[in-house]
Parts: sequence; structure tokens; C-alpha cells
Amino acid sequence: MSEDKDQEQKTPIEQEEIPALKSTTEEKSENKKQCIRINGGILFLGAILLVVITVFATFFVADKLYYNGALFRESDHVSFSGENADKYKTAKFQDILNFIENNYCLDYDVNKVIEGAINGAVEALGDPYTRYLKPGELNDYVDYITGTYTGVGITYMLTEKGMMVSDVMEASPAAKAGMRQNDLITQINGKAVAAYAGEELSALFGTAGTEVTLSVIHADNTAEDLKITVAKISRQSVFVTNYDGIMYVKITQFDEDTGAEFLKAIEKIEAVGCSGIILDLRNNGGGYENQADIVADRILPEGIIAYSEDKNGNRISEIKSDETCIDVPLVVLVNERTASASELVTGAIRDHKKGTIVGGKTYGKALGQTTREYTKDGSGIILTVARYFTPSGECIHGTGITPDVPVELPEEYRDAALEEIPFEQDAQLQKAFEILKK
Repeated sequence: MSEDKDQEQKTPIEQEEIPALKSTTEEKSENKKQCIRINGGILFLGAILLVVITVFATFFVADKLYYNGALFRESDHVSFSGENADKYKTAKFQDILNFIENNYCLDYDVNKVIEGAINGAVEALGDPYTRYLKPGELNDYVDYITGTYTGVGITYMLTEKGMMVSDVMEASPAAKAGMRQNDLITQINGKAVAAYAGEELSALFGTAGTEVTLSVIHADNTAEDLKITVAKISRQSVFVTNYDGIMYVKITQFDEDTGAEFLKAIEKIEAVGCSGIILDLRNNGGGYENQADIVADRILPEGIIAYSEDKNGNRISEIKSDETCIDVPLVVLVNERTASASELVTGAIRDHKKGTIVGGKTYGKALGQTTREYTKDGSGIILTVARYFTPSGECIHGTGITPDVPVELPEEYRDAALEEIPFEQDAQLQKAFEILKK
């Protein structure tokens, strides 16, 4: 975006409502919702610090619009239309910006004012899945959602006490150093987490080869300092284990290559044969919708996988599967962290009666987002643009999917990472085996 002079636009606005209005406006609609990622996951909860992530990722519609000039003009001014638009408030907003520019007597950074206005506009939507990515953040987000990024391999939420680790990637630098789910990071390189700005936090985890020391308090209240080297991380999202002829397939997230990984896994499974498949979508917060489509298409017979509607209720997409499908008994494991694209797969399997759903009620996210990128400064906006529906016409947003066979984990493991639950104590997994062995 240009500097102040280029940003100035005298716009005709309601002089009778706001006298003496000389409007300067510049707008790039965007936001921020706090998403935090430290080399690792993404969590759309908490304060937005830089890099992003998912926990509850989303039906991510992968169609980036590169706003480099053709559609985006630096001369555009703030304008809202529609029956609910208050022209007075629009004019007031423009006037305030102009009033600041012409009269504020202390030093200030005009670009920070503009960024703040953008953040506020997007945040005011009240949508946890719509967010503004500040300059330089978009590439980090794209790296994460595609399955590659630079970091230590954790997802966290900011709290008053520090960073609460919500997930640790398998085989990541953090995992190798001894980081565990529910660890509290209190200091980074000897400095309290609260003393760092968001940009500083991003820098700490953004350069491969950099060593950081994280002071952590584990869930058992023991404390230690972990030295971790930041690295370039490529995530594997599909894992297969053979349990005496029953194939256990775990999909951790729908990354850019998840569909291809799943097809290869199924090809190998069919080559050796099996008596049933367990598809574990627990803690899968979503990702690319088109990758979820590939997985669902391979599982289901010919028919509808899902469809979406825009803000006006117009059907804008219809996802279909072909006749090729899995022909062995299937059990799908889900829980409260099964969200978005993974719910798309679950809902389609349920409606087609292709498998038995076991576990806990899913998260309930059936919204699709698209991204708009501003290439000049590396910023962008992720905007909710669609509602998704299962083949039967149900939109499970806000309600989730109730499993066919509800099963709770033992109380001592309900907050534990799945990898930390002893095989015999994983009641949901054991129920899946029980169903397939009948």
C-alpha cells in the first residue's frame, strides 16, 4: 500500500450528516483472529500472534486471489452497501481517519493506524474462522496448511501464564526434546513469554537452525528447560498400521498431499488384503477441502459427498464420488476435535451408510473459507464464504455429528494426546476392533 499521499482520496459523502467532512480513506479489508502457530499447528483461538493454525483448521477453499492491481486499487475508498448498511457510520469512519490525519499533533505511524482499522473491521465480524494475516504472515500460514513450515512443531494458545501447548507433532524437534501436550511454556531464552510481542515470538521460531531454550512446566508440575533447534518440517498426515488383518489408518490433518498419501495407503492395503479398516479422524481439525474430497471419493460409492451454498443460499459447489469404493467393513473414529474437512468425510460416510461412526460428538464446523492475498506486503485475509451440507442436506455447523456408537475415553486420558493413551486403554479404538471382529 502506498504512503499517505497515495492513500488520500477525497470522496463525496453525506455532508448533511457529517459537516465539514473531508475524507481520506484507504481500505484493505482484513482481519486477525488470533491464531497462533509456533512451528507447529494452528489454533484459531486466543490472541493472534503471528503465524497461524487450526486447531480447528477449516474447510479451506484453496483459491487464492492475488490482489496486485487488477481488482484491488489503492484509490478504492470505504464503501458498504445493502439494506443494513448505516451510511452515517460509514461516513463517520472516513471522517475519523481524515480528522486524525489533519489534526493529530503527536507523532504516529499512519500505517499502524490503517492496520489497526483493518484488524478491527475483520475482528468485528465475530467469526473465529475469518481473520486478517498481517504483513509477512500469509506465507507462514500457506506453509502450514500445505504441510511444510519452519518451526519446532507445536500448537499453542496464549494464556496469562504463558503458552499452553495443545499439540506436539510426532517426530518434531519439540517432541524429540521432550515437549508434551498440556505443557506450559513460561519463558523463551530466559525471557517471560508475556514480555514478547507477537512479531518477536514469530522470529524466535522462524529461522531454521536457530536454537531456542523453552522453560516449561509439565502437567505433573515438574519443570525443565528444553533446548530445541528450529527446523524445516514436512508433515506426514496419513499413517497405517496392520493389526492382524485389520488396517488402522490415521489421518492427522488434510494437508496438500493427504489425498495422494491416502490413495497410496489404500493401494497397499488392497494389495495385501484386510478384514476391515479403522479410519481415525480424532483430533483432525480439517484442512484442504479438496483433499478431504479425495479421501471420501475413494471410500464411498457413486453419489454426493457434500455441497456448499453461498451467503444467499445459492448452491456453489457439489462434490461427488465415483463408483470406486472400499468394499470392506469400515469404522470411523471421531471426537470433539474432529472438525471441518474431517467432518465432511464423516458426514458423507454416515449418510451413505458406508461405515460405523464411533467415539465422541464432533466439533461442528461446516463453513468454508477462501483466501485473498496482497502480494505487495505479504498480508492476506481468510474469509468465510460458504456453508457446507452433508449428502442428506444437513448443515452440521454448531451441532456436530453424533456417533453411531458413543464411547468415552477413560477419565485419566480424556485430555491426553492420543499417542499417550496405552493401546489397551483406548476405549474408542478397542470398540472399533470389537465391531470389526464380529
